[in-house]
Amino acid sequence: MKIINPIHSNLIERKEEFFSKKPFPHIILDDFLEKKYFSLLEKQISKNNYFKKGKSFNSNLESNKSISLNTNLPDIISNITTVLNSYDWVEVLKSLTGIQTLKSTKVGNTKLANYHEMGTNGFLGSHVDHSTDPSNGLPHVLNIILYLSSEWKENFGGATLLFDKKGKKIISKIKYKKNRAVIFLHTPYSFHGVERLQDNKGLKRKTLYVDYYSESTNPFEKFDLDFPNKWFKHGTTFVLPNSSDYLKAKNWPYTKSLIKYKIEHLKSKL
Repeated sequence: MKIINPIHSNLIERKEEFFSKKPFPHIILDDFLEKKYFSLLEKQISKNNYFKKGKSFNSNLESNKSISLNTNLPDIISNITTVLNSYDWVEVLKSLTGIQTLKSTKVGNTKLANYHEMGTNGFLGSHVDHSTDPSNGLPHVLNIILYLSSEWKENFGGATLLFDKKGKKIISKIKYKKNRAVIFLHTPYSFHGVERLQDNKGLKRKTLYVDYYSESTNPFEKFDLDFPNKWFKHGTTFVLPNSSDYLKAKNWPYTKSLIKYKIEHLKSKL
């Protein structure tokens, strides 16, 4: 059975659209999984007995969120990650982005959490993800997020938010819709987050996340972007709502990450 909808097997025709989107290149692919496969997926994940939590997050920037740091996801989900890391799909992404050095990672779900859930009142603040493959240090350059919850309504919230290059201002809001995929260029300035969930009647916001890397340490050098096109190394870095928040003891991990980010940012300009 096919997994990815064949209508998304050739994305080169959407390359111009991808690079025209603000605040950073991205594209939305609806009906991403083949209809029959998504129907089987709906039945499996509706049982809610397949997910063994690896980590849970509850703070002023990460609320009611769980990620799967385990290898026990059912085949109906792990098969999707296998296809998204396959040679054929990476070739499709190369044609969309023009990054010919693009590659998938060999790191499994034990180090990079592919499956995420978020519950009532959950949200994810403005942040930029880790910058390197944990196994070899190659630059992280592309993300795909797949929305899996089938009973979701727009008033539940949970949209993906894309911020400006400083991670402060929301520029674009991508509504959560079942079987929708979002692909975006991951640079040190690709700040994004999740709109707060509300009135979602106990339903979980379920997503599958896969990232991609480049064998070049200058993966964006030929791109005309609205921000510097130099890659630099950094960890997952959050932007706190107010400057005074960085002085609070409970926020020290976030402050520490931002300091490291700022230092590497300055070094990249030298």
